[in-house]
Amino acid sequence: MSIQAVTSHLSGQQGRFLLQARDQHLVVDASQTRGGPGEAWQAAELLMGALVTCSNAVITEQARLDGVALPALSIEASCEPDPDQPGHYRFIQLNYLFSDTSQTHAEKWVNQFKLVCPIYGSLSRGAPVSITVRTQSSVS
Repeated sequence: MSIQAVTSHLSGQQGRFLLQARDQHLVVDASQTRGGPGEAWQAAELLMGALVTCSNAVITEQARLDGVALPALSIEASCEPDPDQPGHYRFIQLNYLFSDTSQTHAEKWVNQFKLVCPIYGSLSRGAPVSITVRTQSSVS
């Protein structure tokens, strides 16, 4: 497996940032409560988006491997900040709606997602996070 990396840069506009992964670019905003315009995707939305993207990828692959045509799948992800613990979410909720799929298949595929998705695993079990802080100066 290869290391996944995203780079962030300030855009020059207060609360707006430019993300880059491989050759792809994305504009992201801080929320208005953090001084951003709140127009583009925001951090929690990116996190929920990563979670449902991984879920979609695993579930559609499992359905294909099981030889089952998956006509429709909708996943809604939501989260709520915890007012008692700043820097934490009170909950993350995933709601699945499968169309024309058996309950047995749907549960099997969601369980497979829970087993193999590193985003779900990291969020649900609390992956260790390491941080390095450096400064760079052009002053000699």
